[in-house]
Amino acid sequence: MDGAFAELRAFGLELQAQEYWFPQLLTGLLNATLREYQHLRLGLQHSTAMVAWACRNLLDLHIYTQYALSAEEHARRLVGERLIDGIEIFDSFQTWLARNDAELVPPAVADALFALTEQLADAGLVETPPLKLKRIAADVGLADEWANMARLSLKLAQPNAFSVLGDESEIASLKPILFRAGAGHGLEILRAMQERQNGQSTGMR
Repeated sequence: MDGAFAELRAFGLELQAQEYWFPQLLTGLLNATLREYQHLRLGLQHSTAMVAWACRNLLDLHIYTQYALSAEEHARRLVGERLIDGIEIFDSFQTWLARNDAELVPPAVADALFALTEQLADAGLVETPPLKLKRIAADVGLADEWANMARLSLKLAQPNAFSVLGDESEIASLKPILFRAGAGHGLEILRAMQERQNGQSTGMR
């Protein structure tokens, strides 16, 4: 499996050398896939919660990849979503921290919010609603997989009465199955990108 993900890393380096926006989008997806694979490996060794969450994240990345590859409009929409997500991250952080002490909010947070909001306006995306992963999972044929994994990962990755009062050994047998599933999503990402590159010109520049 490590060898297969080494191929994914090498493919990402090839894409990174291309300066067009579309290869850069794919590079971002591949880099995130590699990070989650490392979390998956750590989870296999140490934590069912970690391997479950990494498996879920790899599924999410698989969904985003299939969505981006399905149409140029979708790929550009995903690029714009970076601004929407960034604003939500910094705004929620600022709101949370300001409730304790407004002076604790780093100036860089307000600067980032301002810059992202300006970029969103320049891109004409102010009125664009956020992407819903549930919806795009259905669009790419992964609705059932996402619904079931979302439920399972929530139970395994977050504290609940069973995990708090039980023992890791009770669910340890789930780890290798989740590892294989998560790694499978990672390899599907690579396969889909390679097929797209080898099979047809994207025209997405």
